[in-house]
Formats: sequence, structure tokens, C-alpha cells
Amino acid sequence: MKASGGSSPPYTLITERRQAEVVTSRDELRRLAPFMGHEACVSEAARRLGLGITATYKLVARFVALGLLEETRQQRRAGRAIRYYRAPATFFVPFHVLGLEEIGERNRLTQLHRFERSFAASVRHGFAPDWGALTGALPSGETYYEIASPDGQIWDPLADDATLILSGWNLIRATPQEARTLQRGLMALITPYLNREGGEQYLLGTFLCRDHADHQT
Repeated sequence: MKASGGSSPPYTLITERRQAEVVTSRDELRRLAPFMGHEACVSEAARRLGLGITATYKLVARFVALGLLEETRQQRRAGRAIRYYRAPATFFVPFHVLGLEEIGERNRLTQLHRFERSFAASVRHGFAPDWGALTGALPSGETYYEIASPDGQIWDPLADDATLILSGWNLIRATPQEARTLQRGLMALITPYLNREGGEQYLLGTFLCRDHADHQT
């Protein structure tokens, strides 16, 4: 691990895979965040992370062993000295160290597990037990399922009282320019809701790429 030179923004270059797996994991990076770019002691980090002192000590020991965190000073006091630690503010991981496909897969799997648990809770609270999945096939051969009641009422996600969930994979057809426009439109739609304070927290996953299922090139 070494710092970059030259133009800003400065970063710490990661060339070891074990370090790369930590700093490209959003969950792991959140645990390191209390120390990134400034000093913090274990008790300060524990408060920010909402963890106990013992659990935070274990995190610090692991990050120190990995070379991502270093002790900067000790504050003497009666009893055990307070140790302060610091981590780089930013990291850069070349794709030859850890590929983007693996970085993406690791992060998606972590968030997908969280989404599935939260989705299940939303469904339990949002639908009567006798509702279910109505499945079928379109004339094109594409299959589908819809949330429905036993008497044929189809759940409408646009209704004012609809349960706040959205889930599904869709195969769409578009020209490359249309796909680019869609990509930009989705980003423009999501961006105003990022990094906001207040309100309730929702999980939103957005995925778009060319379908290479039938031609691995």
C-alpha cells in the first residue's frame, strides 16, 4: 500500500488482494470510515459504528494487521493509554488486482441478502395471507408473475395505498443510444435522493447492462 503522487485527488494505491477485498466492500469500508482521513480512538469509532468496545477493538486489530490502519499516537492517562489510529482518506484498486466484476458481485450479494430480508418483511406486512403469485406466459413466450388476490384482483404498484415495494428483472430491447439515454435518465431520477438526511430509509437496486447470456464475448 502506498500513496499516489502527482495531481489530486491523492489516494493510497492498493496492490494486495486482501486489502483490495476490504476497501472495495462498502460494508467493510463503513467499518473503516471512522478512521479515514483523520485520527480516532476505539471508543470514538465504536460510537460512530454503534458497536461495543470489544467488537471495535477486534475490527481495529484486523485492519492494523492488514496494513490499512496505523497507530498514530498514544494519549497517556491513569491506567491504559488511549491509542489513536488513522487510515488513508481514499483508496485506488487497479482492476488487475481485483476485477470490477468481482467487486460488483461481492457488493451486490451483500445488499441482495439485505434486500431479500427487508422485502420479505414488507410483503408480510403489506399483503393478506391469502394473496399469492399469478403466473403465466405472453404470446411471445416470455413468462411473468403478478401479485394477485384469489378473486383476481391484481396488485397495482401505482395505487396510492400500494405497499412500497418494487422488484423484478425485465428484458428490454433498445438501441445503444436508447440504452444510454435510459442509463442517464435512471441516474438523474435517483441522484436527488442520495445522501439525504431525514425521511425513512429504502433499499433501491438499479441494474442495467447488455444481455450476454447467449454469446459470451
